[in-house]
Amino acid sequence: MAPQTGQPPTKKSELAAIARASQGGVIRTNEAATALGVSSRTASARLAALTRAGWLARVKRGVYLVVPMEADSQQQTTAEDPWLLAVALFSPCYIGGWSAAEHWGLTEQLFRSTFVATAAHIRKRTAHHLGAAFTLVRVKPNQLQNLTLVWRGSNRVLVSSRERTIVDAAIDPRWLGGFRHLADVLTAYVSGPKADPTVLLRELRRSGSGAAAKRVGYLAERFWPSEPSLVEGALGLRSTGVVKLDPAITRRGRKCSKWGLWLNVSLDRVAAPPSPSRPPVSGS
Repeated sequence: MAPQTGQPPTKKSELAAIARASQGGVIRTNEAATALGVSSRTASARLAALTRAGWLARVKRGVYLVVPMEADSQQQTTAEDPWLLAVALFSPCYIGGWSAAEHWGLTEQLFRSTFVATAAHIRKRTAHHLGAAFTLVRVKPNQLQNLTLVWRGSNRVLVSSRERTIVDAAIDPRWLGGFRHLADVLTAYVSGPKADPTVLLRELRRSGSGAAAKRVGYLAERFWPSEPSLVEGALGLRSTGVVKLDPAITRRGRKCSKWGLWLNVSLDRVAAPPSPSRPPVSGS
């Protein structure tokens, strides 16, 4: 066997390589293997050794967090950015629902968990890792298309656009915490400088959801009457049958035949967007 001429790697040099390859301090075994130039099996062993030495914290099997140098050993290790942690834990996925609405400035509601739509297998709707809480929904792989890439530090994360966020929640209002919150988000979108009824209608068509078309069309007719093309477009995308405004509420309420909706939610407390004669309120 030929003698080794180079210096063997030290734990600190390995840690530096791992930290450089991490996303927000989070790294997976396959990423560490690439960074160290070793097999996945060898990388797993070295990650375990660095964890025992206190340089890394194990999040779950195959996922680790680089512990900051200044971290107090008596304090719980937390993730720097829950979005980057979500990518490491639940890929393929995107950030959606109320987390996307918060990102785009469409809601003032504060949610404790990060909303993640994932095509990976999940056993529970909630998860907690490194002090971060996640609300999870399972989606089909083809639903991971037509998303927006946003920068989180030096890394990019998939997130639903403003319009996609609205349409996702029109399909299932729980993604925004209920139909009233969806109405609030839509009015904030209408008030913002980037509101585009054409893009919103395109997202509705792309979703293929007649129920979403009913809910968005009903809201647009009430809160965005200056855009009749959106209302007419939504009317043309309706499905047959009658659905509830909010499926999570058991009562049906009165029937709206035009939209095929059971109006089981009152929107009296939802603030209407400013009229066109007034300057719009920024929504981004």
